[in-house]
Order: sequence, then C-alpha cells, then structure tokens
Amino acid sequence: MQTTYLIIRFSSLGDIILTSPVILNLKIADPASRIIYLTKERYRNVAEMIRGVDEVVTLPEGASAAKLFNLLLELDSKGIDTVFDLHGSTRSWLGRKIIRSNAVTVYPKRRMERWRAVRFKEFGENYPHTIDLYNSALTQIGVDTPAFRPLLNVGRDGEKPFEFEDEGKPLVLIAPGAAHSNKKWPVSWFAEAAEILHHESKATIVWAVMSGDEDSQNRKPKLADKHLKVLADTSIPELADVIAASSLTIANDSGIAHLSSAVGTPVLALFGPTHPALGFAPRGIRDRIIQVEEHCRPCSLHGGRPCYRDEQFCFNRITPSMVVDESLKVLELSASAAPALFIDRDGTLIENRHYLADPDGVEIIPGGIDALKAAKARGYRIVVLSNQSGVARGLMTVEDVERVNSRVGELCAAEGLEIDRFYYCPHHPNEGSDPAFTRSCDCRKPAPGMAEQAAHELNLDLRRSIVVGDSHVDTYLGRIIGARSALVRTGYGAQVEAEWKRGQIEPAMPVFDDLPAAVKAILSRHLPEAV
Repeated sequence: MQTTYLIIRFSSLGDIILTSPVILNLKIADPASRIIYLTKERYRNVAEMIRGVDEVVTLPEGASAAKLFNLLLELDSKGIDTVFDLHGSTRSWLGRKIIRSNAVTVYPKRRMERWRAVRFKEFGENYPHTIDLYNSALTQIGVDTPAFRPLLNVGRDGEKPFEFEDEGKPLVLIAPGAAHSNKKWPVSWFAEAAEILHHESKATIVWAVMSGDEDSQNRKPKLADKHLKVLADTSIPELADVIAASSLTIANDSGIAHLSSAVGTPVLALFGPTHPALGFAPRGIRDRIIQVEEHCRPCSLHGGRPCYRDEQFCFNRITPSMVVDESLKVLELSASAAPALFIDRDGTLIENRHYLADPDGVEIIPGGIDALKAAKARGYRIVVLSNQSGVARGLMTVEDVERVNSRVGELCAAEGLEIDRFYYCPHHPNEGSDPAFTRSCDCRKPAPGMAEQAAHELNLDLRRSIVVGDSHVDTYLGRIIGARSALVRTGYGAQVEAEWKRGQIEPAMPVFDDLPAAVKAILSRHLPEAV
C-alpha cells in the first residue's frame, strides 16, 4: 500500500529550497511513496522543482482563515499517513491538528538558541544548519538522512540560457537584492566588483534584479551591452536555468544564494547583519561566505533590524576587491573542473566476489577497461567508489581492501588505463563486529562523502558526473550529488531491476547489460536523467 507524506512549509524561497533534502531522503527510504507539498501559491514553482514532490497544494496569497480551513480539510481527505511540519507556525500547527494522520513530526526551530545568538552572541562550538534541523523530523521516525545539501531540478544541458558574445568566457550572475535593505551590501559596490571582475576574467555579467528595486536597476555595472545581461523579474525556474549555466553567483544572504547552491553553481554569499550560526549559510560544496567580525552581529534573526551605528561596519569593511579576489579563486577552480565517472567496484568494474579479500580473485568485467579508456579520452576522470562493510563485519581488513584495489589498478594500468582514485567505506552502522568501524558515517553509499571528497581532491564537477553501479545505493548516490546514474545488470543489478519493475518505482532509470554498454550510452549522450 502506498504511503502518503505531507510536507508543510509555507515560505519563503530559501527555506523551501532547504527542505529539498528531506524529500529526497523520504524517496530513498520509501521509493513508492507519494509526497504532497503544502506551500503558498507564490512558491508553487519552487516546490515543483524539488525532486520527489508528486503534488503541490498551495494557499493563495492573503487567504482567509476559512480558506485555509477548507484547504486543510481537502488535504485530510487525501489520506495522509505522516505530516512533516517544517514551518513551526500557527498555520502549520493548525494543519497538523486538522489533518488526521498516523504520525506527526515537527522540526526544532531552536528559538531560544537563536535568540541567545542574537542577544548575547552565544553560538556554541557546533551550530546546526537548518537542513539538519529539517532532516531531524525524519530521524524522529527512524528515517536515514544521507542527503544534506539542497537540490533542485533544472534544465541544465550545457547550453547557455541566452545568447551572448563572450563564448568560452565565464558567466557570473550577480544578485544585489535581499528581503531587507539592511541585508544588502551596497549596490554600487556590487557594480564595482562586477566591473573589476569582468576586466580581470573577461566574464559576462548577469545582473539579476527586481523591477521595483530602482537602486539596483539604476546602479548597474558600466559595461558594454555585449558583456552585460540585465534580468528583471525573472521567474525562479528561468533564473535557476541561468544560474545553472553560470560559473559563479555573487549574492547577499538571500534566497538566490540557496537557489545557486541547489542547482550546483558555487555562490559567494555576503553576510553582514546575519550570521551562519543562525543556520542559513549556503551549503553547496564549493560555496564561500565573506564576512567580517563585528561585536554587534548578528543584530537580528533575519537581518531586518536597522543598524544603530554610524556606519554598517559589518558590510562597509567588505570591499569590492575582497569579493573579486574570492571570485577569481572560484572561477579558476570552475574553469578546470572535470566530470567524473563514479564506478562501483564489485559487480560493476570487476566480477562480484562476496566480500573479496584476495587480490587473486580480481577479474575485470569483459570490455570494462576499454570502455573506461574511451571515457577518459573524452575528459572524464575515472573514480572507483566502493562500500566495503566486510571490514566492519570482521571478514576482511583495511589492508585487504587496499590490496584488492591495488590489483584492480594494476590490471587496468597494464592495458593503458589509469584509475584516477579509489575510495572505499569500511563502515557499517549496526551490523559490524569491529567497534572501530561499526558506526554511522557520511561515506557509506548512498551518502555523498566519498564523491564529495573526490570532488575536492580531484576538482570534479559533480553535476556533470555520472554514477554507474549494480545497486540502488549507486543510483541514489547519483541523485544526492545531482549527477546522473545508470544501473548495470551485472552483479546485483538484474535483481535490483526486477525489484524496481515489481514496485514500479524507477520508471526513468536507465539500465544496461554491463559497464561497456553503459559507457557507450554515456559517450553517445543517450543517458536520460532519472526523475
């Protein structure tokens, strides 16, 4: 029987984007489930971009209490099994009271901790991100949370969303707006930074503003039209496509910063009166924050309180040159970032041997080496990611795993293929016999730890990468890191495919006979995106 979940988050842009890992984690835990998202009408298109949302129900702007009540009664008729209140407001409280369900979870808003951070500047050593707080609504009912970064669906295909003359040069989107004027770095400094950045990197600047923001419109960068594209009142889906095609976003602490993270484009976020300790820092793996320490920050929870000092030093001490310097570092990394083929080892690259500890048992899948050589010639880095819970179970040692990996590397090298890097996870959360490795971790697939480590060490573009494996954890890993995935029928793959067909839970997941067939499709650009 299909389970129906209801997510309640009425606003706003950034907060809704930050709920996206919750939906992905729910779909991983219960692929056949139905997820309904309740939000305000103005955020419908954002909720519809979240992978895994099956239906969006919206509350009209300015709706009366009667309208809200009737809407909740309509939702109650849908047979909701579990309500996840990710807002913690009066409206969401009413929703979880009216809608009959088997379970209700509410995320902890940390009101007192955040108040103390604003009032007394007490942050603590480890302050949780809002995504972690949202995910805790899942852990309350025993659902694992391997996804912890925002992720939205965009039509990213490598094509620029509009024509411009600087082909081959980076595209940088600059969004000088914010919900409160006090959270805005001076617009003139945004423009100055844009001008310097163009001259230093030849980047085309996209100046994204709202039509009502006259200051941002009147103070746009002084660049030739061929180097500057002004976007005004662009819809969120259209803006997401532009950001996804960009190399960098520069923004205030705003929803646009989270939108950039969620489409995989690094963001340089300027924090003035607010502070990352409040839980709303952008969370992409290459995101950066520019901030300066001032005794008075954070001065309010959302940055709406006017500054009481002679100058807004938390912003005025951030100079355009500081922003440009950080931007150039990000652009340099982005320009050299490469896509990867993340290949599972046992059952995908080599014949499956149950808990293989003997290097003599290594046997490469026929045609696998030639296929990966072809992929490497096309610019893919070859990275092997492997769960090796046999270490935690006491069936092998770390040294055994590394000897097997070395043997795989030797056999590939003998035929002209260099594996760029091997990564493995020796842990298991609860079935181990070795206490040193029996624990939860962020590296056991589908958790993204190994892929993200590879991204940092090898400078990889995860959104252009592809995960190939014989298990559902490989396909889920691809979803979590924003990459594409392919299942092969070798190893456990045929069994997984049969399970999917019975449950009808992966209709768009491409399945291939083996690694060579998968790589052939990848290089032919015939690998569809899973939904």
